[in-house]
Order: sequence, then C-alpha cells, then structure tokens
Amino acid sequence: MDSMWGIIAKIPESGPSAANAITYTTIFGAIRQSLIVDVPTDQSDSEIAARCEHGIVDGRRIWEEVVRKWRNADLIIEEELVCSMARLLLIGSRPRDWDDVLSLIEQTMDIPRLVPRLGTTARTDAGLLRVRAPHTPIEYKFDDDHLSPDQGPQRGDEFLALTRHTKGKYTPLTYAAPGNNTLSIIQEACQKVVANKAAEEYWQIITDPTTYGVIPDVNNLNTRLRVMRQNRASNAAAQSLQEDFVENDHELRPGTLRIAMSTCVRDKNNHNSLKHATKILNIMTSNLPDADPKTVTMYAELALTFPLAKGDDLVDALSHLQPIIKNIRIQLGVGAEDQRDRKGAIRLFGPARQDAVNALRKIYAVYDRLLLSDMLVEERKPPFKAEKARLSAFLNRETFKNQGPERKWEMTKEAPDAEGEVPGEDRLNGGDGGIMGNDGGSIPKRRELVKEAAKAPTAAQIKEAQQESQDHAWNHCALTSAPLATPVVSDAAGTLYNKDSMLEYLLNVEERTKEQEDVVKGRVKGLRDVVEVKFEVAENNGNGSGRREKWVCPITRVEMGYGAKAMYLVPCGHAFAGSVVREVGEERLCAQCNEAYAENDVIPILPAASADIARLSLRIKSLQEKGLTHALKKAPGSKKRKKGAEKETNENGDATVSTTKNTSSEDDKKAAKPGKKEKEALPTNNGIKNASTAYLTRKVLEEQEERNKRRKLGQNENVKSLFSKGSAAPSSKNSADYMTRGFSMGKK
Repeated sequence: MDSMWGIIAKIPESGPSAANAITYTTIFGAIRQSLIVDVPTDQSDSEIAARCEHGIVDGRRIWEEVVRKWRNADLIIEEELVCSMARLLLIGSRPRDWDDVLSLIEQTMDIPRLVPRLGTTARTDAGLLRVRAPHTPIEYKFDDDHLSPDQGPQRGDEFLALTRHTKGKYTPLTYAAPGNNTLSIIQEACQKVVANKAAEEYWQIITDPTTYGVIPDVNNLNTRLRVMRQNRASNAAAQSLQEDFVENDHELRPGTLRIAMSTCVRDKNNHNSLKHATKILNIMTSNLPDADPKTVTMYAELALTFPLAKGDDLVDALSHLQPIIKNIRIQLGVGAEDQRDRKGAIRLFGPARQDAVNALRKIYAVYDRLLLSDMLVEERKPPFKAEKARLSAFLNRETFKNQGPERKWEMTKEAPDAEGEVPGEDRLNGGDGGIMGNDGGSIPKRRELVKEAAKAPTAAQIKEAQQESQDHAWNHCALTSAPLATPVVSDAAGTLYNKDSMLEYLLNVEERTKEQEDVVKGRVKGLRDVVEVKFEVAENNGNGSGRREKWVCPITRVEMGYGAKAMYLVPCGHAFAGSVVREVGEERLCAQCNEAYAENDVIPILPAASADIARLSLRIKSLQEKGLTHALKKAPGSKKRKKGAEKETNENGDATVSTTKNTSSEDDKKAAKPGKKEKEALPTNNGIKNASTAYLTRKVLEEQEERNKRRKLGQNENVKSLFSKGSAAPSSKNSADYMTRGFSMGKK
C-alpha cells in the first residue's frame, strides 16, 4: 500500500494524466484487498477492527475528491466505481458504514432511500429493528465523534444526496445506471442493517422492466435468499427456488440449496417449515445429478429438532430420504466413473466424504427419534427398524474403513502374544525390537500382520451386499453404469442395458474392456441376442438414485424395480409384474399385444433365485441346439434344418407339410436314424398335422425301440456268459481264504 500511495501522490489534478473512474476504482479495490487478504493471525478483534477503520477512513476522504470532480464535470460516475466504494464500506465494523451504502446509492444513482438513516428520529418512529452487530467492538457501535469539542462533521455526510447550487449556472448531473452488481450490494446492505422490507422494495424497483429492468443473476438470487433466511421466510425461499431457478433455467448449485434449506432450519417454529424443506429437497433430487450431503444434513437436522413434528411427518421425511440414502451410499462406495461422455456418480474423498457420513448419521438420528418415541404404533415400526439396522451396519463398516491401517496396527500392538508380551512395545519407546536400528522405525513381523485375520462376512452383510447390487442393476446400465433410460434391452440372462450402450459395445469391438466382457459373458454377439424391454413409463422423476423414469406394470400399476419381481415376454418384450404372468394361466397371450408366447419364453428381469437362473441357462442351451437366438430368430451361421416330413396332398389338393418337431440333440439324431430292421417296423406315414400328437408319437416310438434293445441284449450269448447260472454251493477251489487264494499249498 505504501508503494500505491506513492504513485497516487504523483498523479496530476487535471489534464490528460489526471485520475479517472478506472483509477479510483483501482484504488478502492486495492484498499479493500489490503484489509481482507493476509490478515495477521496474532491480532485481536479490536486490532482488526481498528485496521479496517483506518482503511475505510482513507476511502471516505478519496470519495470526497471523487464527488468534487463529478460536480465539476471532470469525472463520469460509473457503476463499477460506485460498487467498489460500496464494497469497501461493507467490510467495515461500524453499522454506520453499512447504512452509508444506501446513501451512496441515492447519491450516485438517484435511487431514493427506502429506509431512514441510522441514528435518526425517523428510523425510531418507523419501528425498525435495532442493529445488533454482535461482532462489532463496543467503541464502534455508536457514532458520537461530531459531539467532540472540535465539532467535526458527522460520519456519513460525504454520501448525502447532492443539492442544486443556488447561484451560478447549474449543470445537471449524470447518474450511474444500476446493474446486477448494484442489486447484490443493496441486498447485502439491507441484510446488515436488518431492513427486510426495504430489501424487497429495492428488488422490485431495480428489476421492474418499466424502471431499470435488471435481470437477476445467480449471485443476486443468492443474496436475496440470505435476506429471506434472516427474515425466516421459508415459504418464500422455496418459491424462489422453483420460480427463479427451475422455471427460468438458472444453474442450481449446492450452495444455493444450502441457503434455502438453512432458511427452513431457522424457521423451524413454523408449522409448515418441514413441508417447505421437503419441497426444496425434491427440487434438489430433480435437478442435481447427486445429492448434496450438507443440504441433506440440514434437512435431517430440521426433522430431528422440529418441535411440532408428528409421526406421519417423520415417516414422510424418511420416505423422501430413502432414495437419497442410496445415492449417498453409491457416492461413498461404488462411485461410477465417467465413461464415454456419460456422467456417473462421483466418488467422494476427503472432507466431502466426511460430510456424506455425517449426513447418514443425522438420518440415523431421525430413525431413532421415530422409533424411540410413541409417535408411531408398534405395528408400523418393523420396516423402519430394518432400514435403521441396514443403515447402522453400513455406518459401522464405513467407520472401520475410515480408521484405516492405523487402527489395525494399534490393535495388533495392544494384543499380547503367547508369551504375554506386547509386540512392538519397545519400538514405541524408541527401541528397534531386534529388527532395525535405533532410529524409531520398525518393520512388522509376520505374526503381527496375520494376528488379526480377516473375518468372514456375516449373513446380514452378504444379504445387504446382494440388495445393493440388485438396486444398482435396476437403476444403472450393466455395461457403463449410466442411469437406465428407455429404450432398454435385455439378454437371455435378464440383465438390463441401455440400447445405445449395447450398440456401442457391439460396434466398437476393439474398445471393449475386460469388465464389460465379464458382464456379457458371451451371451450377446448381435442384436438378435437381445430383446427390447417395453416398460410402461409413469412419470419422469424416478427414484433419485439412478434412472429418471418410473416403470410400472401396465396391468396392476405397481412400480417395477428392486424388491418387486418382474418379467418380460419374448419376442414382444412387454414387461409385467410377476403376479400378472402367473394369473394368465394356460392362455399364454400377451396382455398388451395379444401375441402368443411359450412357457419357457417368460424371462425374469434380474433373477436372484437359483431356480430362475438355472431355467434361463437351460433355455440358452436349448435355443443354441435349435439354432435360435434369445429373440427366437435364426442364429447367424447356423445350418439349415432338414425338413423332417414330406409334403402330402390332402383331399382338396393342397400341399401340407408335416409339423413334426425338429430336434438338434445328439440323442434325437441317433433315434432318427434306425437300422434296416427297425425301419421296417416304423410306420412310413409320418405326416401328422398336430404338433403335440407328433411329439407324443415320437416319444412312444423311442421308448419302444429302447425296450427292444434291452430285450435283444438279454438274448445275447456273450452277455449271458457274464453271469453264472450254476448252483450256489461253494466249491473246494474257491473255499480258500484271501491269504491262500491263487497259491498251491503243499499237503502234509
């Protein structure tokens, strides 16, 4: 600053090198930066306030020079110059400095003050709240310097509105036009002097198209939300998010949501504050790709401390938090990477990870408040107890992982060995334990490393991991982990993929990863190996954890997803709930398109039962033997099947083809090629029109042929020789025991 003051002293008063608006803007900005940057850490609050006071006094003196040049038409007042002086005043410790910002706006932009000046009788008569200023030292809370014996001017007179000269020629002043920077400064000044009503009136004047027509930006809206927070206007904050951000396509950032949610927390004594907070939470889940942990923490804090909460209020809050819990767990655990311009859940690290864990702990406290009170009847508590236990298990695992190897090393050091000694104790005291030099370092022994063996996961942990995997598979593409969105395809194993992801996988053979190959497992070689699953989309808000679509059964209107068994039909691809397919019975007609399907062509989506998985595996083998794909289309490269029947001419002269069922198994091929004698025994006319009758006839003939083979084998002499038909009396040759059998013993 000393160098800057040296340069300012050399600037001429007039002429082309005289100071202009840019020069003064730079000076005010430099003074402000010197007061807020590199503040000494060893100074007390009074010393910091005195330091700011000295800089603001310098700025006030320079502003008097600016006003003088402006009145003489030697300087043009611009918004940047006014805002630089206003921001210098806002960092001051005196309430007078904050109040002078509104006088500065009136002086330079001709916008009248909407709140009386601080310390005047008009302000007292208006009934405005007293400015508390809790962080201001006592010597700066009151302005009585003008009452001193020297009777200096009262602080703030340099920002009074300019009056017309009574004598001489009058030159009208050119005022600065307000913009977004001015709007933010006015809102911040009104917040500091606790003038909430005036802040709203200023907002209407500056944004009115008939006056200044300033279009608010994100920074303006954030400062307005801070004023609402001070006024505990939770309803206005929720409406501002919906109208100013969502409907006007403004970028919604986590910081904005935190300001709005903190408004609801401050307004917790309002009967509707929790409803307003729920509305803000829904806006977050609909517009942000991932949940913001700090916003979720404040929402859970409100539900935990809401004095007017009832059981239904907490149940509704937990129902809205349930998909957010899944999203936060994904950020803590899975954290899908960005693949091929697709954005996945970003895995959290460092302080952000700790914020996510704190959010889950707050939600766990909400479960405690609901279950440990009499707000809910006992019959409705079991589902919430199960969710609480699942969340508790996850938090315990996360806590253990966050402790890292340091805690495991401490547990190893504290555990005594077989000789009753604590291993590594001498190393803690500076010794080497017989391993290294006396430098304080150590290399752990093998017995120390294997002392705490890894425990096998419990049944509850295994079940929870399976549930997490199922939920992730219902909401994300198995190839890219991107959120599922129609059109969706499925392979023969019931796995769900985005259709565009599957097309890229089939086209870009060289870019396939090992993980993708492990997922597909050779089941998909072309589009004939997948079927497009036609889900009924109810609405496009989804569950907040992955996909944005809500899939329902077209018959029962039950949501299809994790925890609800769902199936689709081949080849049409319509998806239904499992109960709908069972109720259809033997008709086997699609309830949507009325297309017939076979019993084996009902594919469960993401099957978990071993019976369903085994049935699908058997179906894949059967289709491969028949030369068909999962979509019941001819497999590429398969040989043409020979016609198993000859054409016959019926009484009307029409050619009919036998509908005998073709098989490709080895046993069927052998059975289809009988010997000469067997050919004579088989009927020559096999043109049976009914497929079921033909199938049964073939089975009967195969069984008859098998019985004939067994009968002929029974009459074979070679086979008879393998069995003895003599008497059962033991011979003398075979009467020897196993010690003497096969040897000749001498007679005595």
